[in-house]
Amino acid sequence: MTTKTKKHILILFIGIGFLLSGIAVNFIPTWNLETKDMRKLNGDWVNVYYETEKSAAQDIFTYANAQTASIATKLGITKKQKVNVYIYDHQSTMQTKKYGYATSLLGLDWYIGDNIGTDVILTSPANPGEVHDYDDNKLAVLHEIVHAYISVINEDVDLWLTEGAALYLSNGEPFYQAYLESFPLPSYSDTASNNPLTFSNCGGYTFAHTYIEYLEQTYGWDMVRKLIETENYEECFHKSKKQIYEEWIHFLENYYQ
Repeated sequence: MTTKTKKHILILFIGIGFLLSGIAVNFIPTWNLETKDMRKLNGDWVNVYYETEKSAAQDIFTYANAQTASIATKLGITKKQKVNVYIYDHQSTMQTKKYGYATSLLGLDWYIGDNIGTDVILTSPANPGEVHDYDDNKLAVLHEIVHAYISVINEDVDLWLTEGAALYLSNGEPFYQAYLESFPLPSYSDTASNNPLTFSNCGGYTFAHTYIEYLEQTYGWDMVRKLIETENYEECFHKSKKQIYEEWIHFLENYYQ
């Protein structure tokens, strides 16, 4: 091996070392969801950790602790799960807890909460960010708790199913006719993607709950729950995923007829 080749290999290894170090540094915030001096509220169904915004945290705690039992029942979970909700004073802190420091470069002003298994991370309603208001952030906790419970049923569930179920069971927003007139319907490939940005950009937060609504109306909630658990369309409906997608599109196109 020549001296020049050795030098190139050394440079390559140094470059890889810097890259790996950068990745490790980026994800430092994800190593511990609890920040310094967080306080804790203990509940029957959820525990809430918060930084300084005590009043907002208490509001979320009361709401979540009262509503979580019904979510568990709806999803067929009979055993209480250890659900911890971490509330951060600043949206930027919340975002780094999921994806690290690099999240700040993406400009996700709509991104106020998420789940990591049965742990929920949330931006405090007291500082909701530029896109949302107090109630948006408060009510988002139940949306994320649905995700947390679904992760117990199927930790690798399709994004479209878990987001659709979370929107359907927690948000309760009507589907307005104006949506059909203003937004293109998601494509089949959109609904098959597990990329959060694809989900957001294709109108997932507008349309996904109607997918669950359609399935429940047509096949019953037990089949919806079974689909979330197995993701086996043939077993649940004796139809392919593409066929169910096409049925759902027809449902949307005739939603107000």
